[in-house]
Amino acid sequence: MLSIVPLGCYGSDLENKKCISMLVTPTTVIDTGSIMSSLDTNQLLAIKHVIITHCHFDHIKNLPIFADFMLSLGNHSFTVYTTENIMAQIMDNIFNDLVWPDFTKLPTRKNPTIKFQPIKFDEPFSIEGIEFLPIEVNHVVESLGFIIKKDGETIAYSGDTGICQNFVDHINNDPSIKTICWETSFPNRLEKLATASKHLTPSQLAGELEKINRHCEIHTFHLKPNLEDEIIADIKSIKSPMKIIPMKQKRPITVS
Repeated sequence: MLSIVPLGCYGSDLENKKCISMLVTPTTVIDTGSIMSSLDTNQLLAIKHVIITHCHFDHIKNLPIFADFMLSLGNHSFTVYTTENIMAQIMDNIFNDLVWPDFTKLPTRKNPTIKFQPIKFDEPFSIEGIEFLPIEVNHVVESLGFIIKKDGETIAYSGDTGICQNFVDHINNDPSIKTICWETSFPNRLEKLATASKHLTPSQLAGELEKINRHCEIHTFHLKPNLEDEIIADIKSIKSPMKIIPMKQKRPITVS
């Protein structure tokens, strides 16, 4: 069974609404926007694989604290999977020994807390029996979406993106995809802002859905938490044969 558990599924933090972190298995998480406030100590220590979609703060917010946590509890290490460009952005701007220590050399260079594993667009990699196909999506910085597979079950995950033909094409070219996690960040009235920041509104999502060549179940995420009610009202107005479900934190998205 393939599933994703949204630890945080919002495009910002507000009250109990948390930034993006998606638990794929007990050892593997996509993005680190909210892992420290969503998991207990034993669950955090179980994480060995961290996939980073891009360098924006809401997606890497807990990465520095998580590295400190792992080091301070006894030289625990984990691997970060991302592109070389995103890795450089994180190292230059976060783990630069100014904003935060360089955990790729702590406690030692031979035994670091963070080990980076570079990945490339359209070259699949596997973690504990799950295949991840990285896809280039349309955001203001280099960003990754994924086609995630396990035992013939498949989930498409958009990451942060605006209108993106490449994501649509990957979905249309893989008939095993029946479940899609698709970002929808702003209400329809803020379409200009969504377009400028390369995110989606419900009306823009509706346009993307019209390009898909079969019916799928759509799970929307990355809603701005202060605008959630308005975005959900706009989502409900979408006229589509597809089932569209706004994500809820801790409610698993399961393909079985």
